[in-house]
Amino acid sequence: MSKSRNQLQTRRGAILGSIAETTVSTVRRSVRLVEVLIVLGFWMTMSELYASLQHYRGLIVADQDPTFVPPKTGVRITYLGTNAYLLQSRDAALLIDPYFSRAGLFRAAWDLPVASSRSLIERYLPVRRIDAVLVTHGHFDHLLDVPEIVALTGARLIASATSVQLARSAGVPSEKCVVVTAGEKVSLRGATVNSLPAKHDRLFGRVPFDGPVRRLPPRTAGDWVCGEPLAFLIEMGGRRIYIAAGGRPNGDFSASLGRIDLAILGVALPDSRKRLAQTLEQLRPRYVLPSHQDNFFLPLSRGFVFGPMTDFPGVIRVFRNAPTGSRLILVDYFRPWTLP
Repeated sequence: MSKSRNQLQTRRGAILGSIAETTVSTVRRSVRLVEVLIVLGFWMTMSELYASLQHYRGLIVADQDPTFVPPKTGVRITYLGTNAYLLQSRDAALLIDPYFSRAGLFRAAWDLPVASSRSLIERYLPVRRIDAVLVTHGHFDHLLDVPEIVALTGARLIASATSVQLARSAGVPSEKCVVVTAGEKVSLRGATVNSLPAKHDRLFGRVPFDGPVRRLPPRTAGDWVCGEPLAFLIEMGGRRIYIAAGGRPNGDFSASLGRIDLAILGVALPDSRKRLAQTLEQLRPRYVLPSHQDNFFLPLSRGFVFGPMTDFPGVIRVFRNAPTGSRLILVDYFRPWTLP
């Protein structure tokens, strides 16, 4: 009788546990659905108000020559969407956070499988000569296309330990990987890459897809975890370029980086915009290029559309109140501009 009672209690406990697990899962999915709806609401509003860069065409800079030929002097910068840039000097070519495959909003929000598209990479990657790919963190909109790009170009990957772990599991050969931590320097032919500390923006109070590696090789959007975010100070072509995908306000930002010719600053979310005034004051760059502002859930063929939670008018207000002597600029998709 006692044994039968224990079995009944065990079965009852298992059933209650299953119900609780199902309830928690349902609540989590409901919370995610609410977040998706909020994002969609932002997207609809912002798309109507600030549809494209042409609202700010007075800030757009571009070379008269639209080709992707390396410059004889200086650095040629080509914006490839999201936080992706091609930097070319006479002696070097670097690719930052390349992302062409463009997973949709619902696929990302519901943590569904995402895949790199070789055909889209071949269509949109402007050149095949790439010395190194630099990745600021491991999210799919920064790292997903890197394995295919390394295979296509033979470039080296420079990134944090977690990003390299994800990329290697997705097919990047270990000999092509350079693991860096904040404070380290990598010397390349014609360029030097300094890795700097960074923090990722929060979305609805938390860093998206944070935590330890979940699955290798990564399959869903959430498998591409953030890892250890980095910023980079790149020295090439006689210019010094600082690039960060964004980040939370904090007091550990270094003001001792020396002369900065161009600061490419992610401003997609409120955290990084709160930090913008401090960043401008400490960097005092000659040029400021706000980044990660486009809606990266849309295909590149749609052209530049401001993202659902961006606030470029707010960025302009912060810039005007920061007496740094910098010039605010914008660049459009695939329209090269040479940093003088």
